[in-house]
Amino acid sequence: MILCVDIGNTTIRCAVGSVENYTQALMLTQDAVSTDSFTLFMDNSFGPEIWGELRGCVLSSVVPQKNEIIAQSLSKKNSALPPISHIDLTKSSVDFSQYNGLLGNDRAISCVAAAAKHKAPVIVIDLGTATTINAVDASNVFLGGAITAGVQTGLTALNSLTAQLPAVDDFTKVSLIGNDTPSCLVSGAVIGTACMLEGYVSRIKKEISGNPTVVITGGNAPKVMPFCNFGFIYEPSLLLEGMFLLS
Repeated sequence: MILCVDIGNTTIRCAVGSVENYTQALMLTQDAVSTDSFTLFMDNSFGPEIWGELRGCVLSSVVPQKNEIIAQSLSKKNSALPPISHIDLTKSSVDFSQYNGLLGNDRAISCVAAAAKHKAPVIVIDLGTATTINAVDASNVFLGGAITAGVQTGLTALNSLTAQLPAVDDFTKVSLIGNDTPSCLVSGAVIGTACMLEGYVSRIKKEISGNPTVVITGGNAPKVMPFCNFGFIYEPSLLLEGMFLLS
């Protein structure tokens, strides 16, 4: 049984099992997250017996300073486990060689999973702390994409950088035309994101031949998807599935 750990900016998502059969759980990350809190999270999510059943751990992280927390937990609970494996993109059928500079593991792994499940060309949209749009052409070459503020990230920035715009985290009612400041902010964050994605999808499809499949994932996806006026496939566990494929 393999443990896959995805350390994001806002959450730590874990899954145990295999790509064919796995169980997952989500832990909200905080600055105070510790070895003990992660161990307790694992015990509560998968049962204390899980530590003895593990045969390895695969890690994907965009917050490197939290990596040691996972390593210490594993070492403390099962000293016989091999060292944590980090994702090796050379095992992938997707060619990332044309991308310059550092590419986040989350973007790369999601593209690998999307191309494997739905065949290239694909456009992968990840609606998380950041919103990323990623493109893989029909030859399985990763072309790049775009990164912008996530739904909640943008709202938090507006609240912290302005004098009068309030904090907003209620998305139960979303209206195109807001009738007060909070609803205007929600419209901009949610429907504004959907409109942006429509523009990107339309323009990228003109750049890539083969009518690429659009795949959406990420924690903010359920907020935005109802307002997306284009065809897509929702894959809530895309990143974890990609980790299992590359493990």
